[in-house]
Amino acid sequence: MAETFPKNIGKYEVQGIIAKGGMGVVYRAMHPSLHRPVVIKKMTARKNTANVERFKREAQILLDLQSPYIVHLFDYFTEDSYRYMVEELVDGMALDKLLQKQTVLSPQLAMLILQDACLALKYAHSKDIVHRDIKPGNILISRRAEIKLADFGIATEAEKEDTLTESGVALGTPAYMPPEQFENSASVDCRADIYALGIMLYEMVTGTKPYPGTLSIETLNTIKKGKYISPRKIDKKIPPVICRLIRKMLSPKAKKRYQSTIPILKVIKRYLKHYDIHSIRVQLAKLLMSKDAVKEQEYIPIDRKKKKVMAIVSAAVLFVCLMITGWMHGVFHKTVLRYWYTPVSIQMKMPATSIAGSDLPVNAFFFVNDGDSFPEVANSRRVLTQLSEKKVPSEKNAKNRTYTTKDVYLTHGNYRIKVVAGPYVWWKSFTVSKKAVIINADFLKNMRRNVSVVPMVYNSKTGKDISSISEVSVLNGKEWVPLEDYPKEKLISGNVFKFRFRAEGYTEEIFSLRLDWLQDALYISASLNPIGS
Repeated sequence: MAETFPKNIGKYEVQGIIAKGGMGVVYRAMHPSLHRPVVIKKMTARKNTANVERFKREAQILLDLQSPYIVHLFDYFTEDSYRYMVEELVDGMALDKLLQKQTVLSPQLAMLILQDACLALKYAHSKDIVHRDIKPGNILISRRAEIKLADFGIATEAEKEDTLTESGVALGTPAYMPPEQFENSASVDCRADIYALGIMLYEMVTGTKPYPGTLSIETLNTIKKGKYISPRKIDKKIPPVICRLIRKMLSPKAKKRYQSTIPILKVIKRYLKHYDIHSIRVQLAKLLMSKDAVKEQEYIPIDRKKKKVMAIVSAAVLFVCLMITGWMHGVFHKTVLRYWYTPVSIQMKMPATSIAGSDLPVNAFFFVNDGDSFPEVANSRRVLTQLSEKKVPSEKNAKNRTYTTKDVYLTHGNYRIKVVAGPYVWWKSFTVSKKAVIINADFLKNMRRNVSVVPMVYNSKTGKDISSISEVSVLNGKEWVPLEDYPKEKLISGNVFKFRFRAEGYTEEIFSLRLDWLQDALYISASLNPIGS
């Protein structure tokens, strides 16, 4: 029988129950404004004052911890005398569930999980927060392989007196607790969390814990002596660097452990730099999505020497490309070689066109005027492009438009230039000295062309040519003039014309069109409909 749950808690729409225990209930719900699933923790053990205060303190701690490696707290409120926390939903599984399925993780994956857990604790410890319950069950992994630390229920602030934990009381999960936490949980510091991380690392790479999870005098004495089976005796493939990490993290004396997570992170970074971190995270995501245990792929170490050589080669290639690009764009000519090279550019006026993309392609070629072979200057060919109206606002509605080229850098001497615009060719000789040269090529300014018109008339139904019985006229002012009588000097490009097609027994048709300045032949095919059809 399905468990019942409230439809709403506060402003949140409840979707189901995730977990239920003696202390409270955990619901899955939807955040109303963020439109994302969240976790709502309900505190049901209201009679236990210490537990109620711990619940409140956990909320206060999480509100101060804003880290991508720590589960985010969205809200904390009281409703009907019950206390609630609204937290980020990590849509994957906890590390303990992953270990139940996989038993053992590769050293690379274990070190990646340890790294993110260390980053979470580094941030928490910087805020003087000691977690005191580090274990796989509190390491959450999302489907995107994001690793987050959760459950600060028994966390404490190192700089403040822990009034909720009685002196001499052991608080935490025994299998992950250091000796000093068994004696007095109220006085432990960040080194207790580091010890628990060492237990967790041991469990990830060996599939077992270094000490029994049951709390007994014999187990406690073994923990105090720091006697456990070396990971390499369980699996010889475990790298020595991990064994050294575990040995120092699990020192029974707190002063001999790592005093913070910073040196641990340095060791992890040196180890993981030999591997592709992204591929490890991808593998972690695959493990989470699989229902059954999956054999991890082999992570091939990156050849650092080869990578370094490739980086040097890439840098050299990039440098050469930058040098070539700089040379092609005149960077050196403008600066270092300015004394020997002079910039030369072309400006050209051409009639404005009315049809998008109908501009003539215009190219410029530079030649040395040596009076003999006239060799072309290397890398000097240019395409003239139209200046934007922002640069030349006065040409917005003008009959002509300005075109220009990128600078060509030439040494001092005599030259010739050839500008080719469609069927038009223009030559000019010029001299280059120290002063910049701007060549005005306005040979096409206000250019117009005589237009020849070729009319063709057809029956729209049969397709028969009826040009011989048709009349073609051109509108001249308000009067229609037969095409053969229309003044030839008025049929020039750059103007708007109206042509009328008539034939006895057919409906007439009128064409209204504009000819761009570069067009000199007009072909019009008119299909006339028979009257009454």
